[in-house]
Amino acid sequence: MADLDIPKKVKGPLIDPALCRCCRSIKRCRLLTTEYEYMGTKEIYSDMFMDVFGLLLTHLDGDNKDSAICATCVSRLREAIAFKRQVLQSEQMFIESLQNREEIAKIKLEIKLEPSGEMDSDEIGDSHDADINASDQMLVDVQETKKLGDKNETFHIKLNSNTKINKLLKTSKIKAKEKSRQKKKLSQKQIMDHDVMALKNTIDIVKCSYVCPFHNRISFYYCYYCKDQFTNPIELREHTLTHDPRELFEMTIENKKIPKIDITRIDCRLCTQKIDDLDTLKHHLSNDHDIILYPIKNEFLKFRLSLTNLACTECNSVFPYFDALKKHMVDHFGTFTCDICGACFLEQSSLRTHIKNHSKVDANFPCEICGKNLKSKYSRGLHVATVHEKKPTVNCYKCDSSFLSYALRNRHLIEIHGDKRTFPCKLCDKVYNRRKTLMEHNRRNHLKVYRHQCELCDQRFYLPSRLKEHMATHTGERNYRCEFCDKSYPRQQSLQEHIRIHNIDRRYKCSVCDSTFNQSGTLKNHLKTQHQIFDIDSSFN
Repeated sequence: MADLDIPKKVKGPLIDPALCRCCRSIKRCRLLTTEYEYMGTKEIYSDMFMDVFGLLLTHLDGDNKDSAICATCVSRLREAIAFKRQVLQSEQMFIESLQNREEIAKIKLEIKLEPSGEMDSDEIGDSHDADINASDQMLVDVQETKKLGDKNETFHIKLNSNTKINKLLKTSKIKAKEKSRQKKKLSQKQIMDHDVMALKNTIDIVKCSYVCPFHNRISFYYCYYCKDQFTNPIELREHTLTHDPRELFEMTIENKKIPKIDITRIDCRLCTQKIDDLDTLKHHLSNDHDIILYPIKNEFLKFRLSLTNLACTECNSVFPYFDALKKHMVDHFGTFTCDICGACFLEQSSLRTHIKNHSKVDANFPCEICGKNLKSKYSRGLHVATVHEKKPTVNCYKCDSSFLSYALRNRHLIEIHGDKRTFPCKLCDKVYNRRKTLMEHNRRNHLKVYRHQCELCDQRFYLPSRLKEHMATHTGERNYRCEFCDKSYPRQQSLQEHIRIHNIDRRYKCSVCDSTFNQSGTLKNHLKTQHQIFDIDSSFN
């Protein structure tokens, strides 16, 4: 298969954070005056505003952060462009329909003037002068032709004219309907064919190379075939090699879901060829192994997974954790847009779930005992059973016992059935008795999933409460006041350390002279001044 001459994607800058000129929200943005590429077409957003709305945006030559546009507004602008094209196409179709009407009217006139071989010159003149519609005025035509002599023959001429006109009108309508039906069918077929071709290409690429398909949830990676969980992408790739994609991938691929595939290693599986580029792999499979690949791009979402600094394969933007990178991919491949808020999604199912959130109603199933509002009748029944009636609803899957909570069931599994409910961290020596706690540990300490960023500095935090406490360092607020004295602090942790002074809680002990202190800062200062120890961390018990 010959290589397609497809232009490379234009790599444009992304500003994070920046103030969007269109919706005034602070987000990751693009520049209004820079050229980007989307679905094979180049676009400059300031030019698009002029083209669609005739709107000239000002002051675009200054600071980049003052000439930015977010992904949501870009989607709306693209919709406006598409709507303009639709209106222009409809207008063109309307003009064409007017031209068709004029042609039909001309045909009517020609038929009305068409002479019969047996009509004399007087009859032709009378027929020409009588400019009356044959389909509506048949009786009038017949009465006028009585004066011309041969009544039956003239009536036959008029009847034939009316029949020809009706046939032409009917044929024109049928052709228009058929053309519209074929156009709609062709559009649906093109969409269907693209999806089929993308699926076929994906299956062949995964089967014939060492690319690594995977699932993810909350910044964790899961084996595509057996759903084993990993935090280290190197371990994920090594584990995936134990499965044979030629037997499993086609059976496990999910319908209408775009696969996520790690392309860190792309080498050919059918031979020893080393390959580091997806287009090169396609060319190699087509020419050297006679694998039929269709001439389309972006069959799946491409990633190069690493423990830190995850880079986008399209624009090389760097992200601290996978969820942020996955969300960013919507900027490149988000084709499903919410009509209500303009949010973009990679898959139609995600858009449907999002739209349901817009139509959610407030909870209106109050508990008759405590008054709590529940979102459904089932939730209310479950609430009454577990909270008020204390009915055990969590069943043991090894016996007939039931429990009020999952924690109680886990204890039962350990004590009665001998289960080892331990979940060790693969990156450090921590061990937990709940999988959820292990996941939280990994996200906070190893993956560094800090979603909450300060708007005034570059610091990020794992919990929104920590961000709220941090904001006090900018505003000067000291909302945490000691109940024993008048001192106040910007953070709750600082207040808790201070309260130890009042409780005589001297938990920090010097490893050299056995002195004890209320706070870690006081111990550190003691070690520096009294013992000249500056490697503080190694001195703690």
